[in-house]
Amino acid sequence: MLFIGASGLIGSFVTPELIKAGFSVSTAGRRGLSVGGATGIAVDLRDYNGLARAMQDVGTVALVLTDAPDMESLGLNAVNAAKAAGARRLLWFSSFGAKRDNQARFSRRHPVIDEAVRASGIPYTILRPNYLMQNFTFFYGDVIRTTGTIFLPLGDARISHLDLRDLAEAAAAALTEDRHINKTYDLSGPEALHTGEVAEQIGAATGRAIRYQPISVAEMEASFREAGLDAWFAEGLAELYGWIRDSGLGSEVTDGVEHLLGRKAKRFRQFAADERTAWLD
Repeated sequence: MLFIGASGLIGSFVTPELIKAGFSVSTAGRRGLSVGGATGIAVDLRDYNGLARAMQDVGTVALVLTDAPDMESLGLNAVNAAKAAGARRLLWFSSFGAKRDNQARFSRRHPVIDEAVRASGIPYTILRPNYLMQNFTFFYGDVIRTTGTIFLPLGDARISHLDLRDLAEAAAAALTEDRHINKTYDLSGPEALHTGEVAEQIGAATGRAIRYQPISVAEMEASFREAGLDAWFAEGLAELYGWIRDSGLGSEVTDGVEHLLGRKAKRFRQFAADERTAWLD
């Protein structure tokens, strides 16, 4: 199978799980990086013919995209190339509760690709994960470790965080069980937590005093810019947090993980216990 866009956080967890499930995986991206023991192939998502060639005879195509101004066109390019190459299965990682009227630029591009996947005629599964627990280690772990504080513009919003390990297992299940063909799953954790509760659970796991400090969307954007993110991405990511805060998007608890895996999704408390060293000196 060909996994396009596997070099990011999602791909780093999903690829090894697919290999464990018995798939022969090649990971494709602009730099041709090998991920999780897979074979790396250099492919430009803007090159339709190159995409179609890379997809020849692979059978299954998995697709995850980084948020970018041209993400929609890249996604449509990949779906159309998969159709032209005769792909027999298509797995697309969308976003939780994706709707066209979403005011966050990142999320409103996903439903357009969702529709293209469904219209492609390729047997598909769409996985739409909620905010990932691993964000608190991979992206905010150092700040939490050094300051004992979670700085996010989420106000009092509740989020049903998803453990990326569950998403990885769900991806493998989606491609190995025919009952998931032509299905769309919104994937969440089993509880919707206030970020203050997230801080408490990290504190309980580490034995440290961890607190949540709400900040403004503008402050979040400024911190992203200071970290080196380009203006469009920094603004869009901060915008997404504001939309989550104001809309309640992300608070729904779904049974998608249970339907795919036959068990409850992992709780944040378990994640915090497993990853406690990420927040310790």
